[in-house]
Amino acid sequence: MNRRWQKDAVDKYRTLESFNTFLARLEPLDDTTSLPVCDPADLYSVLSVLHSKARNPQLQVNKSPGFYYFLADAVQPPGGLASPAPAEHGGGQVGDDHVRREAVVPISSKSSELTVDTLAKCFQLEAHANVSHILLAIVDDDGSVSLVRVFNYVQPPFEGPETLPPLESEAAGGVSDVEE
Repeated sequence: MNRRWQKDAVDKYRTLESFNTFLARLEPLDDTTSLPVCDPADLYSVLSVLHSKARNPQLQVNKSPGFYYFLADAVQPPGGLASPAPAEHGGGQVGDDHVRREAVVPISSKSSELTVDTLAKCFQLEAHANVSHILLAIVDDDGSVSLVRVFNYVQPPFEGPETLPPLESEAAGGVSDVEE
């Protein structure tokens, strides 16, 4: 049995839907706009991890660009939040407090399509236009999943020496890289 089910989650294992049932629920994506960043097995691995951690995952489909993601309950810090954010898109409730939901985007660790542009497209959630962060669920070949929070401040790297900031003036006593 997989380790994620051995610690305090055996009862949750019994309520996890089968892989075949999960596959039958997947809506087809438009091939012209879809992001090829994971396959159905990767999606199911992420569903399994989120389910085992009682994060109440709900499969979502983003049409343009086309990719699947999950809405899941956010991990609450010990003692709860001082002022909880309202639940997004059908979040559950714990007592009188709303449960905050966050987007979890599965990405295969072997994907060669993960670029700055692709990552920026992962923030283009139709249902949540102003999302400030997402969780990337990076899935290894063995089904291991690592969750990484990424904020929507992605900037392309410097490309070549002409894009670097100018050197300080030589009058300040610095040494220049430019030969005269």
